[in-house]
Amino acid sequence: MEQREGRILRQGNQNKMIQIYRYVTEGSFDAYMWQTLETKAKFIHQVMTGDTHIRHIEDIDSRALTYAEVKAIASGNPKVIEKASVDAEVMRLNRLHSQHSETQYRIRSDLRKLIEKIPLSKQHIENLKLDMAQRINTHGDAFQIVLEKSVVKDRAIAGELLARIARRASGAQDQFDIGSFAGFELSVRTSLWGRVEFVLKGKNHYSLDATETSLGTVRSLEYFVQNMEDRLAHKQNELADSEKKCGELETKIGQPFEHEAKLQSFAVRQKELEDALDITKNQAANSLEAEVTEQAVEIEKEAETESVQTTVRQPRVKTSKVTAKVRVALAH
Repeated sequence: MEQREGRILRQGNQNKMIQIYRYVTEGSFDAYMWQTLETKAKFIHQVMTGDTHIRHIEDIDSRALTYAEVKAIASGNPKVIEKASVDAEVMRLNRLHSQHSETQYRIRSDLRKLIEKIPLSKQHIENLKLDMAQRINTHGDAFQIVLEKSVVKDRAIAGELLARIARRASGAQDQFDIGSFAGFELSVRTSLWGRVEFVLKGKNHYSLDATETSLGTVRSLEYFVQNMEDRLAHKQNELADSEKKCGELETKIGQPFEHEAKLQSFAVRQKELEDALDITKNQAANSLEAEVTEQAVEIEKEAETESVQTTVRQPRVKTSKVTAKVRVALAH
C-alpha cells in the first residue's frame, strides 16, 4: 500500500489534487490480502508505541478505511465487519482495564510507603525540636569549632582544616568523628555517590556536602544551624501533605473498573461472533465430508468387484448396504 501510494505522493508530482481509490472484490482473495496487512499493521503499531497503557484519540472524521474494515468488506459477511469493530473496542477496554489495575497497584504501594513514612516524619520533627533547643550560638565573634581536639575561633583557619580533613576522608568507607560544632558532634564520611560529607549529630543526623572553597564549608555549617526553623517548617509541611495524600489514597483503594460491564458485554458478543465465524469448524466439516465420500467410493469399488462372482440380485443387496453405510457415516 505504501509503495503504491508513494508513486502518487512522491516528490515531483505536479498535480495539485489527487484521488486514491482502493478497489476490493467481494468474496475474492482480497480478504486474505487485507487480513495479512491487518496482522502486519497490528504488530508494527505495538512495536512503535511500546506502551500499551497510553490513551489514544481516534480521528472520527477520517475517511480512510482500516485494513480490518476493507477485509470485512471483501469477505461479504456483515458479521466480519461487526467483529472488527467489537475486537477494537475489546482491545481498547482491556487497555483501560490494565491501566486501572496498575493504578490500583500503584495506589496501594504509595499508601504503604506513606504509612511507613508518617511515623518517621513525626519522630524526625520531634527530634529536630530537641536539637534546636540544644543549639549553641555561633554568630559573629561567638564562632567556635572543635576540630581534632583543637578549639578554633577563626573561620578562615577552620575552613582550611576542614578542607584538609575532607581530602583525607575522600574515598574512605568509614565515618569518623572529627570534633564538634554549635552543640553537635561533627563527623566526616564519603557518600555512596563519592562526595565528602560533614555530619552534624544530635537527636537527628544532618549531612552537608563539603564545598570547593574552605570558607564555603564553614558558611554551610553555620547557615544550617542558624536556620533550623526553616527546616522544621519544611518538615511540618511535608508531614501535612503526606497525611492529606494518605487520606485521599485510602478513598481510592478498591474502586471498581468503571467500564467493567461494558467490557463484559463486548467480550460476550466477541465470543458469539467468533463462534458464528468459526472457519476452523467449517473446514473440519468439509474435510470430514470429503473423507466420508472417499470411503463410500472405496466401498462401491469393493461391491463392484464382488458382483463379478455373484448373481445380479446379490450386488443390489450389497449396494443397499453400502448406501446405508454412507448415510450413517455422513450422519456422524
